Parts: sequence; structure tokens; C-alpha cells
Amino acid sequence: MSRQFDEYMEDKFEYQGERKSLIYPTSFSELTEALGVRNMLQSIIDFATRDEDTSGYEEMKERQNEYIQEYLSSIGDFDNSILVSNITHLAKSNDIRLGELEKMLGVSAGYISRTAKENTNKRLSIDVVWKLSQFFNVSIDNLVSHDLRLPSETAALLCRFVTKLSSQTMMDEIEWECEGGYEYESSPLLQSLNLLTEDNHGTVVYHPEHMNQSYRWTLADDAYSCDSISEGEKLVVIVFQTEKMKDHRYYDFFFCNPNKDGTYSWRKAFYTTDPFAPLEDQAAALYNQIVRKIDAVKLSPDIRSIVQAYLQ
Repeated sequence: MSRQFDEYMEDKFEYQGERKSLIYPTSFSELTEALGVRNMLQSIIDFATRDEDTSGYEEMKERQNEYIQEYLSSIGDFDNSILVSNITHLAKSNDIRLGELEKMLGVSAGYISRTAKENTNKRLSIDVVWKLSQFFNVSIDNLVSHDLRLPSETAALLCRFVTKLSSQTMMDEIEWECEGGYEYESSPLLQSLNLLTEDNHGTVVYHPEHMNQSYRWTLADDAYSCDSISEGEKLVVIVFQTEKMKDHRYYDFFFCNPNKDGTYSWRKAFYTTDPFAPLEDQAAALYNQIVRKIDAVKLSPDIRSIVQAYLQ
């Protein structure tokens, strides 16, 4: 079949008996197709005889190149400010100074700070970005592409949820039960979660699947549960820490359902370490409220109303 260029078939040509078209890529898969089309056109040009006019194919190849370059330009450049902002935010949220963070990561003093300066061409190495991702338990994509300071709709919903729990706890509208694990012996519920072990010194070690497994996580205090949130199951809160940062606490929330054999199965409610979920302050306030109420004098809602009405 003749490979003669048909000037009436704009952006179309024949190659090895098949009709082909130029590709305007909008994705990586289309980019690879466009590169293939460009190679086909180059092949036609390379194997043309001296008598064949290849100017049409050369023009098409040039247009295909332009389409490819337009796509590559649309990708844009890496916005280093998002990464630096997220590192600063995560460090501050966890009460870690940048100098201390640099030391823990094994990089030179000021390494991160130097990349934060405006109009600088300095960038963090992929090794350091990966370490930061593992350290803060945040995906690399979230770390470099999303502003972690911006609360999501889900985060706002959970903030309202935890705030309401605190309010209801304070007003004795809901009650919590101690499940132990720290000062008190772990309850059957806590033991059946298969998330805790005890070392040779009697310390209860916590094994959160979502945290860095190279760290040793231990319970920072007793766990508590409430059966007033969802019918037939308990909301459990576990507070834990790592020896590397004993001044910082993390909170995991689970829903636990009883099984026929007396054990419990669990599913995640939310973790305060979840990306876009700045809940640590609210979770800490709730937990402190629970602890205060456990040993306090209990008032039923109707008795509390009577006392409040009298005081008013």
C-alpha cells in the first residue's frame, strides 16, 4: 500500500496497512501512545525513497511533538512550598523542633530549614522525603501534594463527634468503662483485640498496624469503652506513646462487637494520626474528661437537671 501523504487527511496517516492518528495526550497512557505515533512517523521518514515527498509526514511529526510538549508543560513544576509547609506543620503538631527532627533523621543541622527559604533551588532528597513519610506516618503523595493544614469535611465531622462525646461525658449523659491495660489488668475485651502483648518487664506493648513498626509503642494509660454510642457495640479509645517521644500521646478509636464465643472483633473508627484529621487536642480533652469522670460522683441526667434547676 502506498505511503503517499494525503493532504486531505489532517492528523491521519497510514502505517503498515493501518490508519493512524496524531494523539493529543491528557494522561500518561496517552503520552506513551503519542510517543509511539511520533516514532511511526519518524520510521516512515527514515525509510522513504528519494522520490517520495515526506514533508507532510515531517509536519505531522512536528505537530505530534508540539502535542507532547504541551502535555509535559501542563504537568507543571514541583511546589516545594507545600512539602516544607507540611513538614513544619507536622513537626509543630507533634511538639518537635526542626533541629530535633533533623537530628533524628540523621541529616545535617539546618538541612530542612535551608530548603524552606524563598527563591531557593535547594530540595530535600528523596531519601529524606521517604524518611519523613515513614516518621510521620503520612503517604509521600499527601506529604508533597496536599496541604495538611487544611481540615477536610471528614476531619470537621470527627471534630464535632469528639466534641459532643466530651460534652456528653461531662454532663453524665454517657458513661465510660475502664478496660485497663496500664494501671489495671487488661479486660477480656482488650485482650481479644490481639493488638497487645506484654514484655518481660510487665509493660504492655501496643501493635498499631497503621504506625511505624520499627518503633516500640506502649500504652500511655488505661483504655476506656462506651456502649452508648452505637447499639450493640462499644466505642473504645486507646492512648499510646513511643519511647522516642514520651511527651506525646496518640489516640486510636475502635468500634468493638461481641462474638458468640465471648471474644470481640473490632473495626477502625478513626485515629488521631490519620492525615487531614487534626484531632489530637480534642481527643486529649475527651480522654482527660473520661478519666476525671471515672472516679467522680455519678449523677443521672434527671438528677443533674434537678440540681441545676435548683441552683438557678
